[in-house]
Amino acid sequence: MSVNEDSEHRRHPNYRAQQVFRGARQRGVALLVALLVVALATILIAGLLDRGELAAARTRNALREEQAQAYARGLENYAAEVLTRAQAQNTGYDAADSIWAIPLPPTPVPGGTIAAQMTDLNGRFNLNNLDPAYRTHAVWLRKFVLLLNALKLDPSIANHIVTWMDLTTPASADDQFYLAQPVPYRRALRPFAHVSELRLVAGMDGETYAALAPYVTALPEGTPININTASVPVLMTLSSNMTREMALAIWQQGGAHYRDRKDVLDAQPTLGAIEDPICFGVQSSYFLARGLITLDGLPFEFDSLIERSAPGANGGIRVLQRSRGGD
Repeated sequence: MSVNEDSEHRRHPNYRAQQVFRGARQRGVALLVALLVVALATILIAGLLDRGELAAARTRNALREEQAQAYARGLENYAAEVLTRAQAQNTGYDAADSIWAIPLPPTPVPGGTIAAQMTDLNGRFNLNNLDPAYRTHAVWLRKFVLLLNALKLDPSIANHIVTWMDLTTPASADDQFYLAQPVPYRRALRPFAHVSELRLVAGMDGETYAALAPYVTALPEGTPININTASVPVLMTLSSNMTREMALAIWQQGGAHYRDRKDVLDAQPTLGAIEDPICFGVQSSYFLARGLITLDGLPFEFDSLIERSAPGANGGIRVLQRSRGGD
């Protein structure tokens, strides 16, 4: 194209319109690119902020977790001191109004509050006394059936629990039940480590577990029941002749202070006799210390199983088991 033709072409109206359109299109593309860059930058910044907040929350929660655990250990030391002081009073028995039973009310601490409560586990029925390997398990089995009757539960549950722990029986009818579950499993063939294991036992549905769990525990074999701290259903295991009215009279609204088994018979002459007296006592060795800790509105619950040896024994006080979150 010659110079004259090019000059003529530039003066043509269509040429000018094309140039205007081309410039507008370039400006539109530039605007879209600018908007895309701003959007990407906004997303990146939001992601960085979100990750920063998430990291800060994780750090805060980790610090609160460590702080809660430190408070829980402090509560264990507090529980040990209280148990030692109660034993030093030398009353010869443990009752529901002993100093260890006084709860620690919510107390302010840096970052939140702590509270604590101690429970006498000797006031409950020890499931591990039903272990067939234990020499007096037959005696305890009779007691456990009485407890199930008092709670209006199916007495056959006792046999399922015995079978769950029975190492001497290689096969059982319960095995078919366990293997037929959506997630099959087998019998434990050992004593209970925690009461919550009852949920796995044949014949134990949610309603039955809720009714039974408050009255049982999982402790070393041979642990007796403390009459002073036992509830009414557990007291009904004293004798097959026991009625609820008699158990209520012995319970004394939770304020029983019997110094020995003879005091129980003096207080309730109609009882006649305590069947299998080796199963009962008035002193306790096992306690559940529960710490309720709240930090920055986050709740933490710690349970410690504490053993207190008898006066004069060398065992002293020790923590046997720790757990989180309750049952």
